[in-house]
Amino acid sequence: MVRLPAPARPLFPYLKPAYVAATRLVAPVSQRVSRAGGNLLPTGAVETLAQAAATSGGRWLTARPAEVIERGSPQGLPAGLRATDPGDPDNVPALRVATLPDGRVLGAQRAVISGAGDLVMEVSRYWGTRRPREQPLYLNPSPPPPLHVPGRLGVLAGRGDTNYYHWLVDILPRLGVLEQCPDLAAPELWYVPTSMSFHGQLLDRLGIPADRRISADEHPHVRADELVVPSLITEKNPPWMVAWLRAKLLPDGPPGGPRTRIVLTRGPSPNNRSVRNEADVRELLSGYGFTAVDPGTLSVEEQIATFAQAEIIVGAHGAGLTNLAFASPGARVIELFPAGYLLLDYWWLASVVPGVDYRYLSAPARRRSALRNRGSAIVADIDVDLDDLRTLVEEWVG
Repeated sequence: MVRLPAPARPLFPYLKPAYVAATRLVAPVSQRVSRAGGNLLPTGAVETLAQAAATSGGRWLTARPAEVIERGSPQGLPAGLRATDPGDPDNVPALRVATLPDGRVLGAQRAVISGAGDLVMEVSRYWGTRRPREQPLYLNPSPPPPLHVPGRLGVLAGRGDTNYYHWLVDILPRLGVLEQCPDLAAPELWYVPTSMSFHGQLLDRLGIPADRRISADEHPHVRADELVVPSLITEKNPPWMVAWLRAKLLPDGPPGGPRTRIVLTRGPSPNNRSVRNEADVRELLSGYGFTAVDPGTLSVEEQIATFAQAEIIVGAHGAGLTNLAFASPGARVIELFPAGYLLLDYWWLASVVPGVDYRYLSAPARRRSALRNRGSAIVADIDVDLDDLRTLVEEWVG
């Protein structure tokens, strides 16, 4: 979700590049101010965790080698719709764990800084940025001094961790990366976000109790004797990640009882992929036995069970579809998009969940846009073509 007032959200595709450019211009000044006042901003940058460990007296291990995922192509209406942001989901880089003596984590974007003062780009790159000095932490030349954490501190906080999708598929599987380095001693404490109810629910389920958590929201700057930093999964959604989530959070498989058909609701907030004709969509789908579900009103456990029990899931592009990771073999999903847009995040996820069938539903763009990209897609609303929706549903239930 874009953190702008609803009327301002259509400006997001234009404001974001301007924000990044302004950060890049301000960064050198911020660094000079920082050097004069405690030198808390990064003084350099390295690309990988391996480089960060090698240049700061740490250690790094490869948890998983690079891999290639064969996904095929998504199917839906209109057929052959071009992806708005194709990305590179099939090539998954090697995943590592680094131990960084005197390492720090700084800012709302959870940037990792080595003991040598380098920004570690592999785990600190923010959306829409390419260069180190575009990281938003440079907008504050005088951050608060760090909280010192003795011993080994594992890093689970990361960019976007207040979003359920990024928390579940990018960040929590860092625990799975660490598990694949059994020779590395486990951290004594964990640096985690705490602002959302799903943070605590999932950490409890994964065996990290409250007394082992350091809140990234209460302490936005920490320094540890030794920082333990696993790679981020960064939306690649490899098959092992889905298998790990299912083993940890759905260990007994789908619940018993009859299979259900659900349509997800996002609410009425405009310029946020809201379904403008949602009442008509729900009326149409009710004739096929669908019930409406708002994932945001459910506990994590209820969300997982709801998706595991569903045979057909219909929902707009958004974090509500994250629990596709727990869908059962034979489940089918229809993802709704604004006209002319196709974002592949949840196709990438669905494609590696065993036995799940996926369809997208968009529409031909009504007008040519000067800026048709991910930024404009996430602030557009959705008018569902009811005839096309009926066609897709009847492919499976007719």
